[in-house]
Amino acid sequence: MKTPTERNGDTGDVSADNKSDLAALDAKIRAHTKAHRQKNPEPAETGRRSTAIGMAFRLSTEMVAGLVAGGVIGWIIDDLLGTKPWGLLTFFFLGMAAGILNVFRTAQKLAADAAEQMGKSDDLSGDK
Repeated sequence: MKTPTERNGDTGDVSADNKSDLAALDAKIRAHTKAHRQKNPEPAETGRRSTAIGMAFRLSTEMVAGLVAGGVIGWIIDDLLGTKPWGLLTFFFLGMAAGILNVFRTAQKLAADAAEQMGKSDDLSGDK
């Protein structure tokens, strides 16, 4: 049985033939990839980064979640302890503070991710 590298009984320097074939194939692939990239450039923003409306919804959800959680906890404490507006007010403002902190942290993380993406795209361009 012949191996795939043996051609018509020729068992000569097959590795050199394979290397030249691979080099030619590599050159064709690179040329095709370059032509494809010129014809179809990648969009400025990839799917990894959120859109502006997505970021806005995320930040507003963080804020609303803190307010709602604080209000619900305060209402439950008022109902259990009978301290009618004070528990609700106290935990509402604590929830507001927690919501603002969450929005601040999330905004910082999104900004850091965006800066990292910009740094990576600069590194990939090859301009140094």
